[in-house]
Amino acid sequence: MLRTPRQLDTLLRIRRRQEDARASALADARRKARAARDQRQALEAEQVWAIEEGAAHARGEFDAAEVRRYYQYERHLARLSVAKEAEVLQLDRTAEGRRGELEEAMKRRRIIERLRERRQQAWMAEMNKAEQILLDEVATNYAARERNAAASSGKEHEAV
Repeated sequence: MLRTPRQLDTLLRIRRRQEDARASALADARRKARAARDQRQALEAEQVWAIEEGAAHARGEFDAAEVRRYYQYERHLARLSVAKEAEVLQLDRTAEGRRGELEEAMKRRRIIERLRERRQQAWMAEMNKAEQILLDEVATNYAARERNAAASSGKEHEAV
């Protein structure tokens, strides 16, 4: 007789927890990538502002030191922006790796679920078969009793 399919419940719970952990890691990686993109956009906006301010100071009363500071600040922001772009790319690669891990965890969970379903179906088929055997035995016993009761009532009528 097959054991109940509950023996896979623990493994299924573990696989679900692993999948949840992978999903959480993916969400975290995507959040970090989104935050880095937002920071990069803020740097680019600041860079545009620095260029515009430097240009505005170049048009008005000209102070070369002041204009140079704006353009140096803009170059500094450009370097930060390039570094942030590299960070974004790295975070995107990390997120992609986490997505792969999540997909693998999902596959592993689905495998256990299918195995559990098959075992559940096999167990139910075996239980149905055992129940049918029991019902057949009960019906056979009932028919035998009826036959014996009819045979014994027939003998009583012959004796009278």
